[in-house]
Amino acid sequence: MSLTSVTQIRNHLYRLDLGAGDVRNQPIRLFADTYTNLPHARVTASSEIVKALTTTVPVTESIILGNEPESLGCPHLAPDTVVCASDSSLATVYQENVDYMIDYAVGSILRVSDGSIPSDSRVAVWYLFYHVYQRGVDYTIDYERGRLRRLSSGVIEEGQEVLVDYTLGSTEFTDDEIEQCILEADTVVAQVIDPAFQESSDAALQTAATCLALSFLCRNWAGLSLGAESARAASSAWLDLAASYHETAMRLLNLFRREAPGLYPPRLA
Repeated sequence: MSLTSVTQIRNHLYRLDLGAGDVRNQPIRLFADTYTNLPHARVTASSEIVKALTTTVPVTESIILGNEPESLGCPHLAPDTVVCASDSSLATVYQENVDYMIDYAVGSILRVSDGSIPSDSRVAVWYLFYHVYQRGVDYTIDYERGRLRRLSSGVIEEGQEVLVDYTLGSTEFTDDEIEQCILEADTVVAQVIDPAFQESSDAALQTAATCLALSFLCRNWAGLSLGAESARAASSAWLDLAASYHETAMRLLNLFRREAPGLYPPRLA
């Protein structure tokens, strides 16, 4: 019978801030013969957008702004590239977040009601937008390990730098992963403690087994985080956490450690 459980382990994991999150405009360089690692593992499937600026010539549009967002001709606008003016001669240049707001992902513009742009007036807009590449045509992605590779069948150039948007899946471990680490922890505990405590329900012993299993989980996550330079800090943090859990576990196990066999002086045969 194990000294800890999946439920007990999860009670600790929930405190480690392992939730999902969004990453935007992560630069990486893609090659055809090797994967390039993102800073994170376990990317949510189909959440990625791989993109790049393919021109420095801005798109120009003339649109009428009312009280609702107006769609521009392209989504995935490049940050800090939008200019909005009263006309193409730039007679009056409006300020973003003061006179208008931009949804860069969708590619839309909204007039601020108390800004300088009159309602239902025509404005000129300039912007740059990202070309979005296709998964399976331009690149392939390993969601579990968080890495991408260029496909020679696509239009991404060898060694080209691209920007990647993606959502992190929860780093919550599966029950199978937790149970495997509990099994490892039980094996270590059985080797360390005195046989008299094998069936003990002592709280300190249970805490030791829990900390030991957590140390193995953190070690496994550190392995998944290894890769690019930008991912090594995360891996190091997981290893530090693993070491902390392991130290706590072994300190508690010392209370139940089996006695070392006695040493006897040599005897002449």
